[in-house]
Amino acid sequence: MKTVKINFCGFWNSFNKTDNIFFNTLSKRYNVEISEKPDYVFVSPLGKAYDFLKYDCVRIFFAGEEMVPDFNLFDYALGFDELSFGDRYMRFPLCFYYLNNSYQNTLSEEEARKILSEKDLFCNLIYWEDSIGNYRSKLFEELSKYKPVSSYGRLLNNVGGKGVSYREKFEILRRSKFTIAVEGCNYKGVTTEKIEQPLTSHSIPIYYGNEDITNDFSGKAFVNCHDFDNIKDVVDYIIDLDKNDDKYIKMLCEYPLADKGLIDDYSARFAEFLYNIFDQEYSECFRRVDSVISRLYNRNLVFAEKIINNKILNLFIR
Repeated sequence: MKTVKINFCGFWNSFNKTDNIFFNTLSKRYNVEISEKPDYVFVSPLGKAYDFLKYDCVRIFFAGEEMVPDFNLFDYALGFDELSFGDRYMRFPLCFYYLNNSYQNTLSEEEARKILSEKDLFCNLIYWEDSIGNYRSKLFEELSKYKPVSSYGRLLNNVGGKGVSYREKFEILRRSKFTIAVEGCNYKGVTTEKIEQPLTSHSIPIYYGNEDITNDFSGKAFVNCHDFDNIKDVVDYIIDLDKNDDKYIKMLCEYPLADKGLIDDYSARFAEFLYNIFDQEYSECFRRVDSVISRLYNRNLVFAEKIINNKILNLFIR
């Protein structure tokens, strides 16, 4: 079995390097080692600016957040956009990082009614900050005119405390009939955990962000704000759902994805994308341009990385 040396850079704090979709998929075909001197590095846009530049190896970008990959810096990329770039790119939105085959099982009416009977919250808002265009706070304010919306994050907090843990968040979602599920920006293709988490917790998402959301999720399973002319119409629709248990139950029982084969399709194409990279001879894996200008571009970013991070460090020292 071929041994491959990999590492990860810029991922979220709770990210487990030896238990994630990349490591687990590769482990089905290769002997995978985490190395400080990797041959391949997976890069996400969190963490220190341009920290990944220290890895002069095959770089694979995973957007995760609302970012467009820079193919001058990365050999391959997984992102939100509908792009065609040979074997260098695959659309793999963050929502599919978390999705699994539990979605194949839809709720029966009896199960849905039991779930509804156990809910004691109308709607929740759990965010640290507002979205571009303030759509999160606008929805919160308009819905609150009808019934209290429970805000547990830093944004518009009305329950006290300093936020919630990951486990506590899912408990709040399970207790809520509705969840304000608004992406950080209104950008086509960007579908994150914002809609996936409430759906898996059987809380109907009030979604805004990706105008093409129904390419990924069934429009019958959530409230799509893009279907309405204004927030008032969105709120009127939610009030109707809240007052009519039969309509609410019907939505709760809908299959959440746009297509029943979507998970298997994404899983197969994701594995094929990775295996295509790692099956090659290492010297053949590189795709980013190696030229005088591209090297200058990288050197300038290395210089910028030192300035940026030194300034941040000095802020803390002061």
